[in-house]
Amino acid sequence: MSITFLVLLVVVLALVYTFTNGFQDGSSVTAAPIACGAMTELQAMLLVATFEFLGALLGGSSVVGAVHDLTSWPKRPDFIPVLITALCAAVLWNYTTRILRVPSSSTHALVGGLIGSMIAAAHGLKYVNIGHINDIIHSTGVARVLLSLFISPLIGIAAGYLLLRVAALLLVSATPVMNKVLRLLQWITVPILAFAHGANDTQKAMAVIVLSLQSCGISHSGLVPLWARIITGIAMAFGVIMLAPGIVKRVGYDIFKLRPLHGFVVEVASEAVILTASLIGGPVATSQVISSAVVGVGSSQRIKAVRWLVFKDIFAAWFLTIPCAGLFAYLLYVLVFHNLTVKLH
Repeated sequence: MSITFLVLLVVVLALVYTFTNGFQDGSSVTAAPIACGAMTELQAMLLVATFEFLGALLGGSSVVGAVHDLTSWPKRPDFIPVLITALCAAVLWNYTTRILRVPSSSTHALVGGLIGSMIAAAHGLKYVNIGHINDIIHSTGVARVLLSLFISPLIGIAAGYLLLRVAALLLVSATPVMNKVLRLLQWITVPILAFAHGANDTQKAMAVIVLSLQSCGISHSGLVPLWARIITGIAMAFGVIMLAPGIVKRVGYDIFKLRPLHGFVVEVASEAVILTASLIGGPVATSQVISSAVVGVGSSQRIKAVRWLVFKDIFAAWFLTIPCAGLFAYLLYVLVFHNLTVKLH
């Protein structure tokens, strides 16, 4: 099988993965402004899609290095089938959770896919960089991702809880007119959140594209080409436009009914966490952060108003994502690529 064909297949699958990321995590980004009446569904989709693209184009490359750090596989052609199966598994998981209307992590789906396919290809953990845990910034490898899996929801809940308390104190004498102001302010906070998501999440697909280029010898620099930024940004924007109404409902209505103040606080809390993660190279899960911020806001308002059974289902999906995507990738590799010999043409 031609190595050129396999590299092209990686690029195509990376775009499909980014598209699914768009309707998965992008639906979570649009949930708050839609739920609290700040924007119509069409307005939210178009605004978020535009700034997701800009995030991909201008959002840097810090997270690319974090994805590369997951593996110690030598840069040679036999790594390309590993990347293909990882992407297929992540796409399959994203479509599964869309059908189930559960906001899961596209980031963790890709990580699980990479781990599962590497274990299948190497018959063990030989090339999986387990890494080590120091702190949020200096942890490495898979340990860094697992740390973010546990830490991100806690930070999201805390940020939402505390920010609503502060906002409530500042607005204690506010009149109902303030609801109109808060809805207008979301035309600022939503683009920032969308940019943050686009910057963080598209870099995972870019990282896979760069790894495939390095594996076949096309590139040795590890830098993200401009064309890769453009096409992943476009794929993300189209994914957002193909909104998943079930996920919007889960995040914006089912956990806790968001009103203008709640929506504004959720957006500010989420973008603070995600932008910080992008700057330090942390591959966080946007849907995880936003859903957690909703829980924090709801708990701060009235803890009994939070529908904990709904959040329990979402929470379970977060922790099932890596093992399920890993299992998908393992089986795909064994069934499809086990006997494949990659030849350079």
